[in-house]
Amino acid sequence: MKLIHNDKVALGWAIFVELVAHGFFAFQAFLLGGFLGEIALANMFGTAAGNAIGSWALAIFMFGAAMQAFVLGEYMKEHVASYEYKRGDGSYMRSWKSIRWIVGGLELSSLAFRCFVVFQQGDYRQAVIVGVFGALLLYYAYAQAKVIHASVNRPVEYDVYRARQEVGRDLVKDVVGSSRYMTPQEKADFYTGDLSGAEAAQQRKPKGLFERLSGKWQTERAHKEEIAKTQQEEFGRSRDIAGKILPGYHDPFQSARVSEASRPSEQNGHRN
Repeated sequence: MKLIHNDKVALGWAIFVELVAHGFFAFQAFLLGGFLGEIALANMFGTAAGNAIGSWALAIFMFGAAMQAFVLGEYMKEHVASYEYKRGDGSYMRSWKSIRWIVGGLELSSLAFRCFVVFQQGDYRQAVIVGVFGALLLYYAYAQAKVIHASVNRPVEYDVYRARQEVGRDLVKDVVGSSRYMTPQEKADFYTGDLSGAEAAQQRKPKGLFERLSGKWQTERAHKEEIAKTQQEEFGRSRDIAGKILPGYHDPFQSARVSEASRPSEQNGHRN
């Protein structure tokens, strides 16, 4: 459940819905741009080309203006407010507020054109529904933009609080998983706030399959190395005894071992 019910998904979904809302108004501007393009660009590019140029140009402009004014507008608002505080006379913030009103008016104009087209087709109810839906959607997009800005720029104290909450949940999860391996005294101590028993119980908790296999492999390897070391020591002592009993004794395997030891260096190109 945490895969979809968390703050990252909430923020991502809010941004997605915000883009869809302004995309809706960009589509209305696409229709209005086609109408204006046929009027203004037909003599220069032809009716079809003028319609396409006007549609795409106005739709892209509308979407970009809405993103700048509403979605990313809080950042620019902070910049303008800081400049206004330092050097301004109040006109800069007024201009910034005017930009938002203008962009909102442009989006409502594209929506009104859509309603007018539907109204001309004789479907009055659909025109009213589209108009009400568009007005509510614009208000929603404006409010959602402020919520997104607040979420992205939340205070660092909140993240510290969330980190402590996550650590606390992990601690409780570890204790719950190892509580069955606590002694009665450790349980009594944990109940009063002593966590030392929980840590000891975590150490007594049976390991997973991978850990058990890894530990078994390491134990077997250490055992084999110990046997090989013992055999090597025994062989060395036997050779010394043989040399004392039989003067001039020569180990027949010594030259073979020397040859084996020098072979890797010869293969790497290092010859003595």
